[in-house]
Amino acid sequence: MKKALHAIFNNRYVKTIIDVSMRVDIVTASSSVAYFGLLSIFPAIIIIATLLPYFGLTITTALSYVQWAVPKSVYGFVRPIIESILGHNGVGVLSASIVITLWSLSRVVASIRTAQNGIYGVQPKNIAIIDRFISMAWMILVLGIMGVLILIASVGSNILEALPISSHIVRQIESAKLPVVATGLFIGAALFNWVLPVKKPRLQWALTGTTIQVALVLWLTKIFGWYVNLASQAYTFYQALSSAIIVLLWINFIAMAALIGTIVTASLEELFPSKRDKKAILKHFSRKIIRNKGKS
Repeated sequence: MKKALHAIFNNRYVKTIIDVSMRVDIVTASSSVAYFGLLSIFPAIIIIATLLPYFGLTITTALSYVQWAVPKSVYGFVRPIIESILGHNGVGVLSASIVITLWSLSRVVASIRTAQNGIYGVQPKNIAIIDRFISMAWMILVLGIMGVLILIASVGSNILEALPISSHIVRQIESAKLPVVATGLFIGAALFNWVLPVKKPRLQWALTGTTIQVALVLWLTKIFGWYVNLASQAYTFYQALSSAIIVLLWINFIAMAALIGTIVTASLEELFPSKRDKKAILKHFSRKIIRNKGKS
């Protein structure tokens, strides 16, 4: 038994996967992403709510839709919040919410980038501030779109059923939702895996890691959607408070799934290096041998 375990852990593939996995504490890294992700959600909701009056939506209309769509206990909890947001001039609140949301999303992107660079075992390069700002802005946009897609995949059914539209249209949207969401998530995750880290992986390995990421995220959204259905049947004040914790855990697991995909990509990149990487490795070891000979 000991010999078998020794042989397994000394296997080149197993050793590489373990080495790559141990470079970064994915639990801590995903927790950091989840914290800033949760911090960006609430001001983003305030932004949406603040913009509603500019589209001619009155407090009475908004409350009637909310009352019809959610359970009574939830409506009693959110009604004063909605009245407070929609009943006042939201310019100041909107400005603060935009700043907080953008800052939080930038921290999410920075946390993911730091974790990815750690997994690849590289240090970030010093690049121009303008280039960094542009790349960060693009990644925030991609992250926001992916967040909307994940939300649609998780609770889209609940929102559609609450809207005053026919069941036939709901079924058509539901049938098209999964491929659209999966395609959008795949493109967004591929951009994150390709653009964000300092070391650019080869396309086939980046796509492999992205496929694993999207599969894990879609599986997690199904679990979260099941929780929403369960919670909507018997909602209490304490369950409303615990929802923030559930969302935090949900974002945490999604971030963990994303980092697992990066670990897969980095492991494949090291196990099957390109010709250029092989030449770089041989050159590095050749220099080392020459230096050691010179010292001796």
